[in-house]
Amino acid sequence: MQYRLINPLVIQETLMNNKELVLQFLGLYQEQIPNDLLALKEAVTSEVHIEIANKAHHIKPTMEYIGAQALREKLQQLEYAGKNGTEIPHIHTLFMDIEREIHTLLQEIADYKQHT
Repeated sequence: MQYRLINPLVIQETLMNNKELVLQFLGLYQEQIPNDLLALKEAVTSEVHIEIANKAHHIKPTMEYIGAQALREKLQQLEYAGKNGTEIPHIHTLFMDIEREIHTLLQEIADYKQHT
């Protein structure tokens, strides 16, 4: 399967080409990413800029570890929007795009895990 968001080479390199470690971390990501997304959604819904920035910042390292650079950059935009007090409608638009992408990301992780 061709992956649009994750980068299997980055995952392998990050986890030293250790199949057991890769499977373990992919499982952790499958559990943690939905929790992080929910926390981000709650922050966006609450419209508290600093919380939005903090929650977006919290998710970025995971995107690095799985090679989801484009999604990491979108989270960076959302973090900056939170820090800079950007209008809430724009923040909602950014978040909705990120939310869609994260659902795709989770599907890609599940597929990659199944084929590893």
